[in-house]
Amino acid sequence: MFDQSDGMNPSVRNIRNEDFSAQLSNPDSHVWELIFDSMPDMVALIDLNNIVVKANKAMRQRVNIGDQSITGHSCNKLMHDHGCTLSNCPHLSMINDRQTHSVELYEPKFDLHLNITTIPIFDAENNLLGSLHIARDISIQKVSEAKLTKLNSELNELNQSKDKFFSIVAHDLRSPFQGMLGFTDLILEDIDTLSKAEIKEYLLKVRDSAYSTFTLLENLLDWSRLQTGRLEYKPSEFSLCEDVASVISLLDSNAQSKNISLINNLSDKYVVNADRRMVHSILLNLTTNAIKFTHPGGSVSFNATIKGMCENEIGNGTTGCSHKSLQISVSDTGVGISPEGIKKIFKIDEHFTLSGTSNEQGAGLGLILVKEMTEKQGGKLIINSQEGKGSVFTFTLPLAEK
Repeated sequence: MFDQSDGMNPSVRNIRNEDFSAQLSNPDSHVWELIFDSMPDMVALIDLNNIVVKANKAMRQRVNIGDQSITGHSCNKLMHDHGCTLSNCPHLSMINDRQTHSVELYEPKFDLHLNITTIPIFDAENNLLGSLHIARDISIQKVSEAKLTKLNSELNELNQSKDKFFSIVAHDLRSPFQGMLGFTDLILEDIDTLSKAEIKEYLLKVRDSAYSTFTLLENLLDWSRLQTGRLEYKPSEFSLCEDVASVISLLDSNAQSKNISLINNLSDKYVVNADRRMVHSILLNLTTNAIKFTHPGGSVSFNATIKGMCENEIGNGTTGCSHKSLQISVSDTGVGISPEGIKKIFKIDEHFTLSGTSNEQGAGLGLILVKEMTEKQGGKLIINSQEGKGSVFTFTLPLAEK
């Protein structure tokens, strides 16, 4: 009866197994060469002069020197361009101490990451003859390690973001609420003796604290949505001039309390294709900051320049046109930022914040949000600032095609 698993008579299989065992036990058998060639790693026998004596099929195919025999060539010239040097050659290390050596390296000649192991070969009298050279492709492993390293880095950033979030909630929300509660308690306690001017002054302080807290809450919500991918980018075409005018109207009372002029130099022709809600948040944060760090009597200006314009004009048409974008700048005549401060502004793990010219407080989150929202729309945020001379915050947005 035949074994149904492979369709072969057991006696035939036993004969073949015995025959195979006999061939393996015969040192002159070609079976060893078949085994040698069946290995997926690049394997070679190398003598003490670093010359290849024999190489398996994987190594012959990888080296690919045509009709020329691989034997008799220097291993270093066959296998390496600049990946393996004399200082990290495992074969030379093996010759020096007669021990097995391994090294991991990137070989540009094959665009592979390799794990190279050299195992010493001795004769019956323990004389060193050469080495068994095994080169294993570990490129997939290295790519996986790189991805894991990147994921760990992102995880650390997320943890830092979480810590930053709780720090802001714990400190920066508590302070304005304490201020509002303090002023309202003061008004309620002394309402019969306070003048209208004093009551108005206190209420203005309460309003400023409430507005600051509301802005911070909006930023926190937007920032958390960005971190979790829940803030979708929804572009539409709209006039940027109108949005700047809207922000100026919203912050006009803040500016007037410090006698700061808000100047809109944008033209109605500036129509962008961007997420209007994000743009409003960007402008709101930049303008709030500009007012905060500008001395009384100063100014905040809004300007825009079209980038990527056509260079050559022919008749009524144009040629050589490239993609257009709008570069928007918010400039102030304020205190400016030091070079060291600029380096820290966007570091989520560093709570970098400054007091305004009227001792206004901030959470240090606004500019981080501005940068992330600008990049979400394919733009870039640029800061030019000099201490004592003011700052210019510039960001780019896609210009509407029409």
